[in-house]
Amino acid sequence: MLMLLLTTIIPLALMLAFGFFVTVTLHEIGHALPALWLTHEEITIFIGSYGEPAKSIRRRFGRLTFYCRYNPLLWYKGCCVVPDYEFSLNEEILFVLGGPLLSLLITIGSWELISLFEQAGIIRIGFGIIFFISLIITASTVIPNRTVRYTAQGYRVYNDGYQLFKLLQAKFSR
Repeated sequence: MLMLLLTTIIPLALMLAFGFFVTVTLHEIGHALPALWLTHEEITIFIGSYGEPAKSIRRRFGRLTFYCRYNPLLWYKGCCVVPDYEFSLNEEILFVLGGPLLSLLITIGSWELISLFEQAGIIRIGFGIIFFISLIITASTVIPNRTVRYTAQGYRVYNDGYQLFKLLQAKFSR
């Protein structure tokens, strides 16, 4: 039993944690890229929380500040924050759309990489995990969901699909 734990379960759990970290981080970077391009503001990415910097590792890259929670069990969620900037409607659509688009590209790219490695091995398993997680993240962020989440500052937020639905509804109801 101990051998099974050491050779299978622990490595698989570590690969899943790493897969969530990679896919959620890239999804949030997908939001950050349009914000970096459209504004001169500081942009903050949170991995493992909806805007809570406590109990997180902090890294800064130019105008981008990155917070990642210490607890890998929380790495399935994240958010990208651009404080003190009023996006136009089209800019906000681009900002919201950036995350799901990058997640979709990760899903397609990881599928292509899996097909390159025909024999089972650690690399193929790793890309398989990233494919599976990015597929779930893409679907769960694109399908509109009215479930309210709250940031650490108390702001209400919805998933990307619902935000995009409301933004497009506002754009075409003019």
